Amino acid sequence: MILDPQSRYLRPLWVRIAVVAVPLIAAAAAFDQGYVFVGAGLALVSGFVFRRLFLP
Repeated sequence: MILDPQSRYLRPLWVRIAVVAVPLIAAAAAFDQGYVFVGAGLALVSGFVFRRLFLP
């Protein structure tokens, strides 16, 4: 599994939050610079990662 929440590397909460926050911050920066499609793609990646790590 690519994003296994039970992995020893993804067990700490701060790591999971950082893994979700990095593409979300990159999406915000892309939107700010005017790259709408890149920002939308990064936002989708962040949403997918959030769903895999935090929702059952």
